[in-house]
Amino acid sequence: MSTWMRIGANRSLEPGGHVDPYANAREELKGLLNSPTVGSGANEDTTRLHLIDALLFSCLGWKPQETVTEDHHNGTYVDYAVGTPATHFILEAKKEGITFSLPPGIVGRHAISVPTLLEDENTAKAIRQVLGYCQERGVPIGIISNGHQLVAFFASRQDGVPPLKGNALVFSSLKEMHDDFPTLWGHLSKSAFATRSLQRYLLGRKPQILAPEKLSNSINNYPGFRRRTELETDLKMLGQLFIQDLEHEKQISDEFVRDCYCASGALSQYSMVSREVLRARYASVADAVAGGVEQVTAKKGLNPKLTVDMVTAALSRRPIILLGDVGVGKSMFLRHLIRVDAKEVLVKSIILYVDFIREPVFVTDLPMYITDRMTEQLEAEHGIDIQERGFVRSVYNKEINRFKRTIFGDDSDPAEYRKRELGMLAGHLSNEFEHLRRSLEHIKATSGKSPLVILDNIDQRPPEFQESIFESAHSIADSWPGTVFVSIRPGTFFQSRAHGALAAYQTRVFTIAPARTDQVVSKRLEYARNKVVESGVEGVFPENLSIDDGDLIAYLDALIRAFKIDGELKSLIDNMSGGNTRTALLFLFTFIGSGYVSTQRVLDVASSGKVYTVPMHEFIRAIVFGDYDYFNPEASAVCNLFDISTNDGREHFLLPSILAHSQRIAESAGNDGLVSAASIYSFCQGLGFSQEQIGAQLDRATKKNLLRFSDALDGGSYQPTSVGSYLYRKMIHSFSYVDAMTVDTPIVDPSIRRSIGDVHTIKERVQRTKEFRAYLDSQWVPFETTASELPFRWNEVSLMLADDIADAERKAQGAAQRRAESSPNFWG
Repeated sequence: MSTWMRIGANRSLEPGGHVDPYANAREELKGLLNSPTVGSGANEDTTRLHLIDALLFSCLGWKPQETVTEDHHNGTYVDYAVGTPATHFILEAKKEGITFSLPPGIVGRHAISVPTLLEDENTAKAIRQVLGYCQERGVPIGIISNGHQLVAFFASRQDGVPPLKGNALVFSSLKEMHDDFPTLWGHLSKSAFATRSLQRYLLGRKPQILAPEKLSNSINNYPGFRRRTELETDLKMLGQLFIQDLEHEKQISDEFVRDCYCASGALSQYSMVSREVLRARYASVADAVAGGVEQVTAKKGLNPKLTVDMVTAALSRRPIILLGDVGVGKSMFLRHLIRVDAKEVLVKSIILYVDFIREPVFVTDLPMYITDRMTEQLEAEHGIDIQERGFVRSVYNKEINRFKRTIFGDDSDPAEYRKRELGMLAGHLSNEFEHLRRSLEHIKATSGKSPLVILDNIDQRPPEFQESIFESAHSIADSWPGTVFVSIRPGTFFQSRAHGALAAYQTRVFTIAPARTDQVVSKRLEYARNKVVESGVEGVFPENLSIDDGDLIAYLDALIRAFKIDGELKSLIDNMSGGNTRTALLFLFTFIGSGYVSTQRVLDVASSGKVYTVPMHEFIRAIVFGDYDYFNPEASAVCNLFDISTNDGREHFLLPSILAHSQRIAESAGNDGLVSAASIYSFCQGLGFSQEQIGAQLDRATKKNLLRFSDALDGGSYQPTSVGSYLYRKMIHSFSYVDAMTVDTPIVDPSIRRSIGDVHTIKERVQRTKEFRAYLDSQWVPFETTASELPFRWNEVSLMLADDIADAERKAQGAAQRRAESSPNFWG
């Protein structure tokens, strides 16, 4: 039983019988001093189970249900992600036998500079590891511990001071934690994190008053679930079959690849960030690669250099790297390349494809795992069993003939010879990775077919795992008779190029830019429609559904038409997806069958011989709310720009101001698309905001992809995204958006806070949004004297919002009037 599970066996009580959490936690820590694990050199799992679990859950007041272990995010796994709904800190566990050595004379001190800690190799390695995890997730605090020592530091501060230049809170032993328990409890306990005492301790600042509670905190059934009609539920099945991202399905058809593929590289005409900023995404890659990089596409289609490299890569003995952000379509490009673009070039190739997005989480022996997958594919897809007796004897024919010439080849004892020959062959087969290589060489020699190895979606895995795959890819490219493709993200590439496996190799790099999301969506819809026309509903869906062929086709026609002619809708989905085709398809899937869209009205319009026009407010509400009755910031792909971290109403405009400032700087003449963190802090501090407020909003911006963080510049830098640009330039003055954000925004004016409540009818929602707009106007007053000089001006946004509120009110009144006129009692 884990140590923390025994909590409560010997609790300290306050007068009246209540548990004293502070005294009880200190007693638990005292008991932990005598744990047999301490000093045993236990491995990481044992350290976590017996020491760190106890420290977190018994001694510091955190609860297991507030903690996610082995948390996965964008290809990395962390030992502990602590805090809910937002992660407060990430703790990386090390085995008890790894100690963090401190220079003489500072043992017992708690505030120690991070550069001092980096002098110890074990400590430096652990700090850099958790630093990467925190920055990837936007988590402010990183902690490393071996169970009896602990180091906590500000890992995602992004205030112009590099995290590795800051300070850390250090405890050298469990005894030190017990002897100075007030410091441990006062900075690392659950109650301490609620007041951000550790941040203030590390940054040397006084506390700021926290923001008041949000309206959502007082709603009993928040966030609720939106009900769907039977018709809307059936339509969701369409999305699951045709609309969601199908490119990773193992049995994906050639027809799907051909009909739904969109070439990459065409810069969107709807993007709200400049083409220069879009191009700058991969510009720094060229500087990191000798000989530069190439795009996978050229003006007339596939880049011919890629097809040449596919043929010559085996001679150069190096893999081809396909570089692209998450969701740009690397996997779809590879499938189209194999089945369509380079089909003739690859006619004498054996495709061996390992997609790591689908494979098990834990792989202990990567070369063996790759060998097993490829061996299975050779048999299942190419009819070649490399374990078959005749095949094995053909592969090792040279060894068999040589063996016959040895002293064991004497035919006086055929049985003994046969036994020894089988033993010799078994020795070759025992090394499965080498046997696969020899088999592929034999296949090439006898049939002329060379392997094309594809290791796809490795960036879905932790950094250490990716490093292993890089090593395997280079080993295969160096010794196998074929070509190797590896697809990764730019961030993964730079990290490995600087500190990992790629640093040791010369690589050939091709970049994949995003495809136009409006084209991706349109092709997917047309594919779905064609399938219904060909097969009918019964051939596509399960039986006994509430929708027939004609209605389904009419519904799809409405969406196809919308994405062909509605520029506003194209702009919304293109910008809010940020070039991620998976996100664009998710938006479409969210809209189809949404409880915020009257599907019956779409069909009623179609039955009258017209084509339904998709209103923007329906699409916005569908993607903002998703499956919920209320806006849920943890589940929605849309960010609340008005959210604040302190009791300062001016902060409602801080995040939009950061986004506007970043875009202005990034798009200025001669800029490379990057904006230094120092520039952002200087600008915002000039407006009167604290570093803590700025840091909190930057964390939100990176988590929601409103800004993209990079360590390309000292102190960190940011690049604007189309997501952030669209939010602060377009979405922010939409009634549908502001109405949704009202329940999630803290109101610092008590009188206004009391008047803004939970309402449901359109009339009530319009009135509440008017009050919320007036409240924001009042909080903007301190900026009015300098508003004309600011990149973001709420006074102008407020006027546009007022117009959209009035438009929503007119439409609601018109709809109410039409319902009244259609009532049997209206005309008496």
